[in-house]
Amino acid sequence: MNNNLKTWRFAYDNDNQIKRVLLGWQTATTYLYNEKNTPNNYEEVLVFDNEKKACITKPLKIIITEFKNIDENLSKLEEDDFVNWQQTHINYFKSVNPNFDKNTKVVFKIFEVKENLIEKRLELARKITEANQDIFGNISKIEEVNAGFNNSIFDVNDTFIIKVCDNIEKEKLFDTEANFYNSNKDDNNIPTLYKFDKSKSVIPYVYEIIEKVNGKTVYYHWYKMNEQEREKLIQKIVKILQKVHLKNYPEYNWSENIKNKILDSFNQTTDMFSEEEKDIILKSLDKYDEILSNNKFSLIHNDLHFDNILIDNNKNIKLIDFNDSIIAPFDYDLRLLYMSAETPWKWANIEMDPYQKPEDYKHLFEYIKKYYKELNNIKYLDERMLVYRILDDFKLLPRFRETEAKDRILLNSKKLLKKLK
Repeated sequence: MNNNLKTWRFAYDNDNQIKRVLLGWQTATTYLYNEKNTPNNYEEVLVFDNEKKACITKPLKIIITEFKNIDENLSKLEEDDFVNWQQTHINYFKSVNPNFDKNTKVVFKIFEVKENLIEKRLELARKITEANQDIFGNISKIEEVNAGFNNSIFDVNDTFIIKVCDNIEKEKLFDTEANFYNSNKDDNNIPTLYKFDKSKSVIPYVYEIIEKVNGKTVYYHWYKMNEQEREKLIQKIVKILQKVHLKNYPEYNWSENIKNKILDSFNQTTDMFSEEEKDIILKSLDKYDEILSNNKFSLIHNDLHFDNILIDNNKNIKLIDFNDSIIAPFDYDLRLLYMSAETPWKWANIEMDPYQKPEDYKHLFEYIKKYYKELNNIKYLDERMLVYRILDDFKLLPRFRETEAKDRILLNSKKLLKKLK
């Protein structure tokens, strides 16, 4: 495949519309016409929301016309389907352009699928299952799981997960994940790692075979729970984390590590801050050595949020997705749960995002501190969580340059200075 091909997405409900394309139910799309961006008839790659490439498409016909001129004959849809298609587009176009009406010019494309890239990835999974029949047994189903930004993920028989690292630059993350599995292989709350193969003898990529957890993430349960149920769940999660964090690891300069990361992002975004704001950030940085001292280093998950904590069909709790694990102070593993009180939707999937409300999370960190008693021995625990919040916002600031993130950085820097007066 030509990696230089341009990518495109549907303007709304992208992933579901891609499924329709791959089934042959949808062969057309439309978008608002802009004279500066004239449409082309080149091959393009249709991608899922998580950046995975779905298929290569090529326009068969491109029409620039008023929206009112598109009818069911042109769109090749049945009348009932066309009415729904038309109304959905009208609603979407009005949301992005309040002046939109049926006389507004649009680009209408009829396209065909030139290559199904999911099928190409499934061939990798088939080769893996053929080479590991002792693990899989009889194969009745192999499906791609539409998750993961750096990996191709497959469900085999609703029992196994295959993860393929088809981004060679991310192979070290697989080493990290395998290390986490092996370090916790006797823990029933961690899925079983059946195989980690970096030989590239079966396929030209590193892959692993993992136990599939059949269940749903905590996000699917939390918004339905009462406070008593939430507290009980956090108590169980804390107990699991205490086992994961039990083993001590060699120390390193944690404060210097955090400061360097923040300063790197700060130096890339200084134009976003006034001189007074820069001074606030630098003064707060001077407090980090005191705040981030006296650490117990553990092997931590490092991406611990409710989308990586599953409750299986037997109500057992399982942690998943360990390719970001690192050796760090154990409290650092709890920072995303701390941040959930402010932005609970940030780590939720698209389906669960609308159900996450800050009021449902206001006691979350209280429960964590109540049951993870070692946290109460950390002198500056609340201040450390503010530092981690600042770090999280700074990580993304050079890329997205969001005013909201900048404002949070300043607010939390001021909070730190106030607390340490």
